[in-house]
Amino acid sequence: MTTIERIRDKRYPSRVAGRRSPNLVGTIEGTIVAMAVVAGLSESATVSPLRAFWILLATGAFFWIAHVYADLLAGRIQGRNRMKPSDVVAVMSREWPLFQSTFVLAVPLGLGALGILSRELALNLAVLVGAAALVGWGIVFSRREGYGLAGIVGAASVNATVGLLIIALKVALP
Repeated sequence: MTTIERIRDKRYPSRVAGRRSPNLVGTIEGTIVAMAVVAGLSESATVSPLRAFWILLATGAFFWIAHVYADLLAGRIQGRNRMKPSDVVAVMSREWPLFQSTFVLAVPLGLGALGILSRELALNLAVLVGAAALVGWGIVFSRREGYGLAGIVGAASVNATVGLLIIALKVALP
């Protein structure tokens, strides 16, 4: 099956995207946060790719834990039944894409830490990978919603705009 045929196949998104990321909001939010972190770190000449790698993963882990905690606490405050260990595991699993989305941006930083990429290339490539991921998630979303080619292009363009906005702020701010 060619790419165009897969794009036209209405069953494709539910069969593939739905299984890969049940929490699309967390994935997109995590990618945006990760891009912002890397873009900010790249402005400091003293931040090495290794340090950026660990800061990125720590930030992703922090946001993931914060989302899990907030969800569990809100559920308890709203008067649902007493929290069980299975509830904690379910929320951790549901929110996992928020942390998981930082991994793809960590790859160029890891390559920079190993000396395979220069510092500047590693940090810039991480931001570009994040922008590409946002475009990809725009395509997944539009396919999941059953949009045609115009919807796919529109959703990918909106997500690309968010990514480009982060890149523009990185370039514009001293």
